[in-house]
Amino acid sequence: MDVQAKGRKGGGKGKERGAGKHGCSQSDGSKQMHAPKSSGHGPSEITFQQLGRKTNYGGDGIPSEEANQGQGNAVPPTDGHGDAPPPRAPSPMLNAPKLPDTESSALGLKNPLEEPPLPEEERRVPMRRPDSGGSSGICSIKLLANFFLIKYNEEGVILHYHMDIQSEKPTGTYETVQISKSCLLTIKNKLFKTEPEKFPPSMIAYDGERNLYSAVQLPAGKFRVEVHRRTYYVVIEFNKQLELGHLRDQPLQREVLQGLNVIAREASISHRITCGRSLYSKTINHAFDLGRGITALEGSKQTLKCTEQGLMLRLEHSLMPFLKPAPVLQFLEENLGISFDEGMQLNKLQKLAVESALRGLQVTVLHRREKQKFTVFGLTGSTAKNIAFKDDRSGKKVRLVEYYRVKHKVEIRFQGLPCLDLSKNQMNYVPMEFCELAEGQMYQKDGLLREEERKLMHMALAPPNKRKEMILRMIAAADGPCSGELAKNFDILVTKDMTQVRGRVLRHPDLRLGNSKGQSCKFKIQKEDCQWNLLKNKLLKGQKLDHWAIIDFSANPSHRKQQRLNTGAFIHDLVRRCRDLGIQIQERPLFVQNSSMAVLSNYKCLFEELSRAKQSPEGYQVQLLICTMADRHTGYGSLKLICETELGIMTQCCLTFHVNNNQKKGRYLANLALKINAKLGGTSVELFDVLPRMKNCPFMFIGADVNHPAGSNTNSPSIAAVVATLDCSQASRYAASVRAQPHRVERIVHLGDMCKELVEMYSRSNGVKPEKIIYFRDGVSDGQFDMVLNEELQHLKAAIESDHYSPTITVVVAQKRHHTRLFPRDDEKPWNTSTGNVPPGTVVDTGIVDQSTFNFYLCSHYGRLGTSKPTHYYVLHDDNGFTSDELQRLIYNLCFTFARCTRPVSLVTPVYYADLMAYRGRLYYEGMANLRSPASTTSSTSSSSSTPASFDHVILPKLHRNVQDKMVFL
Repeated sequence: MDVQAKGRKGGGKGKERGAGKHGCSQSDGSKQMHAPKSSGHGPSEITFQQLGRKTNYGGDGIPSEEANQGQGNAVPPTDGHGDAPPPRAPSPMLNAPKLPDTESSALGLKNPLEEPPLPEEERRVPMRRPDSGGSSGICSIKLLANFFLIKYNEEGVILHYHMDIQSEKPTGTYETVQISKSCLLTIKNKLFKTEPEKFPPSMIAYDGERNLYSAVQLPAGKFRVEVHRRTYYVVIEFNKQLELGHLRDQPLQREVLQGLNVIAREASISHRITCGRSLYSKTINHAFDLGRGITALEGSKQTLKCTEQGLMLRLEHSLMPFLKPAPVLQFLEENLGISFDEGMQLNKLQKLAVESALRGLQVTVLHRREKQKFTVFGLTGSTAKNIAFKDDRSGKKVRLVEYYRVKHKVEIRFQGLPCLDLSKNQMNYVPMEFCELAEGQMYQKDGLLREEERKLMHMALAPPNKRKEMILRMIAAADGPCSGELAKNFDILVTKDMTQVRGRVLRHPDLRLGNSKGQSCKFKIQKEDCQWNLLKNKLLKGQKLDHWAIIDFSANPSHRKQQRLNTGAFIHDLVRRCRDLGIQIQERPLFVQNSSMAVLSNYKCLFEELSRAKQSPEGYQVQLLICTMADRHTGYGSLKLICETELGIMTQCCLTFHVNNNQKKGRYLANLALKINAKLGGTSVELFDVLPRMKNCPFMFIGADVNHPAGSNTNSPSIAAVVATLDCSQASRYAASVRAQPHRVERIVHLGDMCKELVEMYSRSNGVKPEKIIYFRDGVSDGQFDMVLNEELQHLKAAIESDHYSPTITVVVAQKRHHTRLFPRDDEKPWNTSTGNVPPGTVVDTGIVDQSTFNFYLCSHYGRLGTSKPTHYYVLHDDNGFTSDELQRLIYNLCFTFARCTRPVSLVTPVYYADLMAYRGRLYYEGMANLRSPASTTSSTSSSSSTPASFDHVILPKLHRNVQDKMVFL
């Protein structure tokens, strides 16, 4: 509404998410009314940051990335790195209580974050490639990459300016304020429109924050601009001249590349929806309805890269869910299924649902000419017909309905509905019928229903030929990259053809499996998908499982649609499948303990239930506890926390709707058997030949990753995980260490302590410490290489080295979050697979790679669905003297050792395991939060007297000594 008062807003506090910034997002000239705010729980902020690579599980129990072996756009799959993935849980509570037997490194020792940096002369830099690239392989292969050559004037310059905004205060003074990006753009556009001679739009590119890149000289100074009845001062200041000739320099001047990136995007921004570095189409031809007021929009992700072939534009197709820009009442009808009529009022549950659906969203109002965006902070406590306020001018009490009739000449039809609260600091109540959802609001993917997620995934998994066509269509579009007059004025041109590169197909390694008699034998891979079949072979080392038991949570389902376990058939089929694969399992479990799905919601009851299952009535300790569930459940995290940190029991969870599915049961049980064997310490497969440079030398592979909470979660810690091999001659047995660390800190704070633990465990297992260590790091960007080299590597060496021990170390970063795609150039066989993807083992280390570092792309998996995405490996440091051929072969061969898959995976196995363990640590933290939920009570062995701690000091429990050397994360 358009009224304002001098006092502050009253009512409940509520949790404010998506709050608007100062400036344009505020409402002006409105009178304030004192009415209580509604309470309610808002949805998470709309964010799309990956918490580490979460894996989508298919019906057969294997991760669908490895089952499908193809990747489309970045559609986040469902949760579940564990064996029975739970549904998405609410964010854990702040100050979750500590559990006993905690990690010692967090108990008041020196904070590694406070350690001084290395002196400049001692700082390491990423190494250069030791040779001209690899040469070994089965053959070379002609490829196309989604890179497009940029032509530019090497003598050209870009003038870089800073733009700062100051807001005029009522006293006549002014101050620099924080303003939303949409408002910054409005202010900039108003200035350029007012003074086009001084600021010619076709000569200036804007990054959306404070950077202007111009082809002509701009006037420096202060300029007055009025926007939405507020006065701002725009301060333009010259920063520096960027010379395009510096793009040839090493090291690369990032600011030049940054300026060119902004210029390349400028022509598209005015016609598309900007989302981070991505641009999405507004046209209906590129929109796909998902239902519930949600639509999927096509778009592009683009960035400039300096490669061996020159400056390139990398362009990738993208698909993202957005809210439709529609009237609020229409959105609520589609999203919540509520039918509105003029006389209706919301009941309590409907009001909570409406507030949850709208809180944090941005709307525009229909009764004003200005298209200002407002953030929804909640609903009013009263309905529109009951809201009244005191007019400061007349001193009279005015009803909201009458105010809109007189002021705006409109009638409020839905007077029984509450209004939207559109201001954080002032009363700005607007009836819902006069509000419309603003354009360009992403919908949080975690909020998609299963069917909506399936539809989005299906659309995103474009096969190679189709994806290639979509990319070529985007580069040629009238509003595509480097299009329009602006790029011409900077003398920049992008070619329209994909870059041709030459790759190599590496030789597949020979494997060691068990034959039909259980004896070790050599296995040669023959299939194009590199799968090894276990119908005629057995696991290499099948473990003995004498004492196993079942706890059946599906015995009492939560609702009628959930399936109960067919216990007799499950036991018979599982035993037969395990024995077929060489696992020596007893025919009958020690016991079958019936429970209920409701137990999973109560920590105390779950602890008691699992404690009873720790041993049989005869006193036998259970080696493996199989937990059957009727559906995914958030109590999965609590179950793993209890069993792996308090009771010391290895568990294998499974879902009854998979077990009871006769069509898929065989494959599902086979994968359960693979995981069971690995968890017990068995080996599914080994490499037949010794890995490069690992002969007659004890070695260790280390994988490290950090799992971050969702962007809307400001309370939870990040979870760091490190895994390492325990066997000195092969890479099949791993142990893990996990820590909580400050919120969204990427550096592994306690890496030294964690690696020291694992090296000591290796020493106890083998009687010798590793002489060679290969440290694989996941999840870091190019800009964080310095952190890995000069902080993480430094802490690792300081923790494990001594006067008599100094292993050689190689540091490799694995990047999966990039947008490079490779396409076979020729359609003929033998190297174009039946799906159109590049074959497993395809490596590219020339042409499109970074010219200044040791890096390469490796597509190690078979792409069944979508278009395969290679992993980008950077070798930052190498004491072991690897050549390109040796390191590429080592990494590719390791991709065949993933314990729960019978084909090579897309990411080197130590990193994949670290990713799984980091997610397991996240489940531990969520399980700890369940200790404080109303339905849960701390178990007798938990620390009931723990004092709250901030998320920077959360201590995760250690793995129980019974399972600390087991692969609990599988």
